[in-house]
Amino acid sequence: MIEPSVGSLVALRAEGDRLPLHCVHPVSGSPFCYSAMAHRLRAGQPVFGFEAPGFDGASEPLTSIRALAELHTASLRAARPHGPYQLLGWSLGGVVAYEMARMLAAEGEEVPLLVIVDAALPGTQSVPPDDELARYFLYDFLGVTRDRAPGVDKALAGVRPGAEPAEVFEAAELHGAVPEEFDAEFLMERYALFRTHVVAMREHRLDAVHDGPAILIKAEDSVERLLDWSPYVSRLTVRTAPGDHHSVWQGAGLTAISAIVDQALEEATAA
Repeated sequence: MIEPSVGSLVALRAEGDRLPLHCVHPVSGSPFCYSAMAHRLRAGQPVFGFEAPGFDGASEPLTSIRALAELHTASLRAARPHGPYQLLGWSLGGVVAYEMARMLAAEGEEVPLLVIVDAALPGTQSVPPDDELARYFLYDFLGVTRDRAPGVDKALAGVRPGAEPAEVFEAAELHGAVPEEFDAEFLMERYALFRTHVVAMREHRLDAVHDGPAILIKAEDSVERLLDWSPYVSRLTVRTAPGDHHSVWQGAGLTAISAIVDQALEEATAA
């Protein structure tokens, strides 16, 4: 069994003797968004996640997708020196997992499964102004999107255009848009990591093709043109799950993702 914590690697479901699934954190830096999925997979399936530097509030964030991929690949190989390796990532995590798969393949390792969950291609969107990005951070932090965040939008209605992120978070705290335990100072700390990752994602460029098998799981409400991974993955299967970029991890979306991943793990093992 893999050690529960090696470098950036943390256990989400440590028990089991099947080939582990390794999940890369999204833009938040935390892998615990995958916990519900991990416990829906068949018995004996270990699942581990990668946590980003900076999420602990002590270490410095990494400023590029490549640096994140190199760190997590090193942590993976420290825990499990040789493959096969199975990788999954949502959002930014999908891009990092893709680069990890390429690195591992270049080192002669087998990657029988790469799952990219609703990850927009890097470089397809610009970094918005800080006041807009701070508002989007709150949506991401709370796991909602604009049309399902009346509390956030109401709380920020009086915030001036071009406001500093600290002003945005003070308004969110003052008007009860976030749970009481998360004050403006805490939100500002989390936002710093979030913004670093957003910039890394927007500045990254894909420069080659991954030749291994991969599954793209798209949220049915996402913008399809941002999710065309076919030029960069030669053996790509595309599946769809109900929901948007965030709600896909809840309810019917979570059920669909768990079933797709569970079947993919079984097929990869049997291959």
